[in-house]
Amino acid sequence: MDIKRQYADDLLNFLNNAPTPFQSVDELEKMLLSAGAVELCEGDAWDIERGKLYYMKKRGTQIAAFKIGGEPKDVGFRIGAAHQDSPGFRIKSVASKVDFGIERISVEPYGGLIVHGWLDRPLALAGRVVIKDENKNAKAVNINVTRPVLIIPSAAIHVERGVNEGAKFNAQTQLCPFFSQSPDGKTHFVEFLAREIGCDPADVVSFELAPYEAYPGCYVGEHEEFMSVARLDDAAMSHAVIKGVIEAKDAPSCDIAVAFDHEECGSNSDRGARSNTIEQIIDRVCEKLGYGAEDKYRALSKSVVFSADMAHAAHPGYLDKAEPTMPVYLNKGPVLKVATGQSYACSSESSAFFKLLCEKSDIPYQVFNNRSDARGGGTIGPMISATYGIMTVDIGNPMLSMHAVRELGGVDDAYYMTKLFGAFYEGK
Repeated sequence: MDIKRQYADDLLNFLNNAPTPFQSVDELEKMLLSAGAVELCEGDAWDIERGKLYYMKKRGTQIAAFKIGGEPKDVGFRIGAAHQDSPGFRIKSVASKVDFGIERISVEPYGGLIVHGWLDRPLALAGRVVIKDENKNAKAVNINVTRPVLIIPSAAIHVERGVNEGAKFNAQTQLCPFFSQSPDGKTHFVEFLAREIGCDPADVVSFELAPYEAYPGCYVGEHEEFMSVARLDDAAMSHAVIKGVIEAKDAPSCDIAVAFDHEECGSNSDRGARSNTIEQIIDRVCEKLGYGAEDKYRALSKSVVFSADMAHAAHPGYLDKAEPTMPVYLNKGPVLKVATGQSYACSSESSAFFKLLCEKSDIPYQVFNNRSDARGGGTIGPMISATYGIMTVDIGNPMLSMHAVRELGGVDDAYYMTKLFGAFYEGK
């Protein structure tokens, strides 16, 4: 099998098994354990050795891995950062209500999702449920109901005549997924959760749950050159960051790979990019190496961050939305994202670092700028760069349909990005 297809298969399998950040952490942890990584708990004393791969988890939706190679004060840290949350819907604390004999799930939008694609689509359900154990203590259980159990039916065109003319949707009243018929007028969603977990309904304490596209991702195109799958943005980059640090051999620096949560709502959480995870790993590594403040700042001055979030490819149907002198193509390699307003954190020095690394590693690359009359998105890159004073490169794989219920990417790009992170961590 072609090596690029192997990497695409691995990514597609990961995305199909990771409908929420909870499952994403589970899958990334499996990868790390298979590579011999050792788990560290945040509340324990750390006993770490050079050359070993370690990882830590936080609240089920953030995972970070690191490995000490050379002397950080001499060669710095190489930090790869991505996020694994995606726009969609989240189920409210009071999960359901009955209207006209139909139990509907109460949801709220999360992030900047494209709403219309969610309608009339069979939806599965995943996330985490917290229950009471036999000692009346809280126990977290990850849950993934892969069969279609929810659907958001649209209004017929005879009822909503403007549906093809920029229709807007009310999330409170119109986007509540159907769950079941309820002739008795009672809600049964919590009982359903309890059956799936194998506990008493009274033991369900709280949950973080999300509906998701029930049908798995697949390849499309005459030669299967495209990948149609949910959550490319940005779980695909979390996969590449972790896979890259696993594949890197004999790294001379101290390598850190982090997959965050909550980027789509601002990163302001204990699991987001504004949390203390990178700082904690740097501080604890420096402490174990006997560094003082001066040695730590020497290390930071030599460090580099690769902030990985997906990038916009040029859409042939919407060419007026792209910078005409910088078209970005699917299957043509990682994208360097540049914005003078610092919505992306690249500088001339960090851009040169990225380009030369790609050239030395024989990896094709592209460059993205927004149109001068359009506002683009943001990433976690600027906040990390500002917090730690580290040179940062904002990159991503090209894609279309960003923030849709299913997104479109290129099959070859999974390989290119993973190899790029491997080269980054190897200090090339």
